[in-house]
Amino acid sequence: MKTLIEGATIVTCMGKTIKDGCILFSDRILGIGKTRDEVGNVEDARVINGEGKTIIPGLIDCHVHLGMDLENDASDTTIGAVVLSEAQECSTYGITTVRNMGTKHNADIAVRDIINSTYCKGVRIVASGQPITITGGHGSSMSYIADSVDEARKAARTVIGNGADVIKMIATGGMGTKGSNPYAVQLSEEQMRVICEEARRAGILTGAHCTALDGAKNAIKAGVRSVEHVQMNEEIARMMRTNGTYYCPTIVTRYNILHLLDPSLQWLKQKARPTDLDGKKRAIQLCHKYGIPVCASTDSMNSSKAEHAVTKLGVSLATELHIYVEFGMTNEEALLTATKTASEMLCIGNQVGTLEVDKCADLVLLDGNPLDCIDNVSRVVKTYQRGKLSFSA
Repeated sequence: MKTLIEGATIVTCMGKTIKDGCILFSDRILGIGKTRDEVGNVEDARVINGEGKTIIPGLIDCHVHLGMDLENDASDTTIGAVVLSEAQECSTYGITTVRNMGTKHNADIAVRDIINSTYCKGVRIVASGQPITITGGHGSSMSYIADSVDEARKAARTVIGNGADVIKMIATGGMGTKGSNPYAVQLSEEQMRVICEEARRAGILTGAHCTALDGAKNAIKAGVRSVEHVQMNEEIARMMRTNGTYYCPTIVTRYNILHLLDPSLQWLKQKARPTDLDGKKRAIQLCHKYGIPVCASTDSMNSSKAEHAVTKLGVSLATELHIYVEFGMTNEEALLTATKTASEMLCIGNQVGTLEVDKCADLVLLDGNPLDCIDNVSRVVKTYQRGKLSFSA
C-alpha cells in the first residue's frame, strides 16, 4: 500500500528543505518533490494532508539499554515481551533505530531477529548483546569477563557467535555500578585491540564505554569505532580525528545525575563532578573544531531500579538534542547527529538517516520544524517504520 503525504515541509537531512512538498512511499521511499507529478504514480495511494507539518527521517539513538529490568532467571517469553514492548515504545518519540549497548541474556539480539522477520512491529535494533568487561568491572553482572588478551579474544568471538551487530567494551569504571571508580582503567589497550580485530574480521561494529581519558586513549589506539561518554581534551580530540572515531556524548544522563534529589541515589551523584557539564560542552566544541562526528546518544533505559531509571528511554533523545544546541550546535547540526551522522556510524546510511528515493521509509511527521527550533523533534504526529504506521498521536 502506497502512502502520499503532501503539503508538508520536507527536511531531507542532506542540506535540502522542500516547502509544501510531497513524499510517496510504501516500504521504501518512492518519490520526493514539490508536486504529485514529481513523485511518480500516486494512483491508489492513501493521501495524508501534511499542511503545516514537517517530515524528517526517523530518529536514531545510538546508545540505549533495552530490557534492563530483566531478572537472571527470566523466561525467554518474559525477556522477549519486555524488550519488544520497549522497542515498540520508541516510535512514540519518532525513534526508528537504536543501537543497544548492553543487555542481559542477549535479549536485544533475539528481539532484533523477531522484528526483522516482520512478525512484529518495532524499532530497528543494532544489537550488542552482553558487553565485555573485567572481573568486578563496570557492568560485570551482565557481561562476559576477560582478564587477559586471550580471554578478550575469546569473549569477542562469543559475542560474534551470538549474532551481535556491535561489540561493547568496558574501557573504564562506570557511574551506575556501585563501588566502581568511573575514572579507573579497566580493559587494556591490548585487550581492546584484539576485540577490534575480531570485530573487523567479522564485519561488525565496536563501541567503548569510556568515562576517563586514559581509557578513551586506550580504546582509540585499539581501533574502536565509537567512544561513549568521555569528556574530551585536545589530545583525545586529535586522536579521534586521526583515527576517524565517532563520539557518543550521552550528556543528558550526566545532567540527570548531577540533578538527582533522591537520597538513595546520592552515591551516584557523588561520583559526578560539578564541572562535568562544562567538560561535556568543551567536548562538543572540540568535535566542531576537529570535525569529529557526533552521534545522538542518551544511555537511556526503562527500569524500576532507581539507579537504572535516571534517564528514560525515548523521551530523553529530544533533551539530548536540546543540550547540543545549548552547547553551540545549530539546529541542523543537532538534527544530523540523530539522522545522517548516526546512520553513517552504524554503517546503515544506505538504508536510513536521510530522505532519499529507494531508502527505507523510516520517517516522522512533526507538528513544527526542528530547523526552526530543535525542541520540535518532540512534537511527533506520526512515525512510520519501513513504511508502516508505528505511532499516531
